[in-house]
Amino acid sequence: MTVKLASLKADLKREEKGDWIEYPDWPGVAFNVSSLLVPAYTTARDLAMQKLARQYKGKPVPGVVMSAELGKLYARHVLHDWRGLDVAYSSDKAAEILVDPEYRNVVAAVEWCAARVSEIDVEFIEDAAKNSVRPSAGV
Repeated sequence: MTVKLASLKADLKREEKGDWIEYPDWPGVAFNVSSLLVPAYTTARDLAMQKLARQYKGKPVPGVVMSAELGKLYARHVLHDWRGLDVAYSSDKAAEILVDPEYRNVVAAVEWCAARVSEIDVEFIEDAAKNSVRPSAGV
């Protein structure tokens, strides 16, 4: 089998704009998210990690601090909407929830969905060389 090169292209518009991704662990819940690979998010994440590294002087950053920091970034750059939850989406509500350690499961769900936005559907083509007969040298 041979991989079709064109099928490996990222859909940058979808990654930036976002898309609805169903969260499989919570039936009926979906998040409209951008990819974790969009430049605005990756730049903000890298800067936040540098700041935390300085703040904690190279020691491990506590999980609750890391989760809150990522939640802040997800609310600002990644999460655009949700459906299937009993609370209506608003950017303020998302920011409030995603920094709350008690909602770490929501942070994890948003992260899982955001990772799926950048997935590709790899296509394969049959290798024509394997199926053809090699020409003889003297013909």
